[in-house]
Amino acid sequence: MDFSASDELIGTWVTGWAGARGYESRHEGRVHAALRHDTTGDWEYVIFEPSSEELAAVGSTLTKHPTRRLTAFSSDSQALADAAAAAGLLTVAAEDALMIVDMDGQDVEDPRPLDGFTIETERDGKHSYVSIHLEDDPSVVAASGHVSVVGDFAIFDRIITSPDFRRRGLGSLVMRALVALALEHDIEHGLLVASIDGQALYRYLGWTPLGTVMTFEAKLS
Repeated sequence: MDFSASDELIGTWVTGWAGARGYESRHEGRVHAALRHDTTGDWEYVIFEPSSEELAAVGSTLTKHPTRRLTAFSSDSQALADAAAAAGLLTVAAEDALMIVDMDGQDVEDPRPLDGFTIETERDGKHSYVSIHLEDDPSVVAASGHVSVVGDFAIFDRIITSPDFRRRGLGSLVMRALVALALEHDIEHGLLVASIDGQALYRYLGWTPLGTVMTFEAKLS
């Protein structure tokens, strides 16, 4: 699959990510933003390959509003970190990756739950949620995840396995269930931001990294 990151792709990811989490989102030129009402209660800006001028402008805004953050996508993480530091920004996360997959090669069948677990799915228009529960205690959520459809993209988000249930294949099970839900729509590609811990799983499932995702805050004295 020949695909590269772009501002349009980042805008698509922000729309799906914000939709999955119920965030208000805005797109003003190259600056995308989401209101993270469940965490910081403030805006997070998202920019693809920000210029020094854009970093300086965002840095000034973050200094005035310290609860705001910047997420930036780049193919050269060291150059971005250096430019951000020069703009008065502090790197708080630097190991996530934007990843993509061709949905044509993904499994279209709903997976069967592992012994001792049940799978629950919820649909809300183009947003879907999957959770895996203990069969003997349905109140326990062992793993979960979201997917949102934006155009011909499926945006996967919050693929989480509880620490007590890791290394049992539940993360793969959640992804297969989400893929089956996403393929109910006319989509071509999957898109997600993976943590350093999750990248090996997604590579195993056929995903390809497109670049580094870094998060910055204002460097306050």
